[in-house]
Amino acid sequence: MHMEATTAAPGAGAERLLRSYLHKTSNSLCGIKGYAGLIASPDQDTDKSAGWARKIIHEVERMEAIYRSVHDLTAPRGNPDRGVDLPALLDDVFRICERRCPGLQILCGRVPQASLLLPKGDLCLVLTELLLNAVEGADGGPGPVRVEVTANGGPGGRLALRLRDDGPGIRADLLAQACDPFVTTKEGHLGVGLTRVQTLLEMYGLAWTLSSLPGAGTTATLEVAEVTE
Repeated sequence: MHMEATTAAPGAGAERLLRSYLHKTSNSLCGIKGYAGLIASPDQDTDKSAGWARKIIHEVERMEAIYRSVHDLTAPRGNPDRGVDLPALLDDVFRICERRCPGLQILCGRVPQASLLLPKGDLCLVLTELLLNAVEGADGGPGPVRVEVTANGGPGGRLALRLRDDGPGIRADLLAQACDPFVTTKEGHLGVGLTRVQTLLEMYGLAWTLSSLPGAGTTATLEVAEVTE
C-alpha cells in the first residue's frame, strides 16, 4: 500500500479538520453561553458584568447561527472506510513513520481484522501525530515504540491500540496541558499535534488516554475499531 492510498483528496483533509474544530468549538460555545446566562440573570441587572454577559450571549448566538448555516460540515458523517484492511493500514503507517524518523523502531503484535470507527485518513493522522510526538520527545534519538493491541471481548468489542515509548516522559504540570493548543516545549513547533488528536477522537466519540511519568516513558491508548473476528 502506498502513501497515496492513506491520504485524502486535496482539500478533504482541511475540510475534515475544519469540521472537527467546528464541532469542538460548538461545545465550548454552549458552555460559554450557559455561564454568561448565569451572570446575566434578572437579579444581576445592576451588576456591570451582566451587561457584558448579555453581549457575550448575543455574539455566541450569532456564531451558532453561522455554524447552523454550514450544517453539512458539522453534522456526523458515515464512515466509508469501515471495511478497510486494518492490519495492512497500520503496517503502512508504521513503515512511513519509520522512514521519516531514522532510528525509530515500531514493535507491533498481531492485529485482528476489525471495522474502523473513523475514516482511515483520520486514523493515519492521529497515529502519525502520536508516533512523531514520541520521537521528538526522546533524548538521544528515537527509540522503540511498542504498540500493544487489546480487544474488549469477541466480535463486536472495541479494539484499542496502546502506543508506549521508553522516552523521558512528561512532567505532571505539562501533561495536564498537553492537549491545549500552542503549548509546547519544542523549539520551532506550534504545539497543536495533540490538540488535533484529541479533537478528532472526540468528534468520533472514541475514548483515549495519555499517561506519562518522568523517566518512565509515555503511553497513549485509543479506541480505533470494532472487532469482527
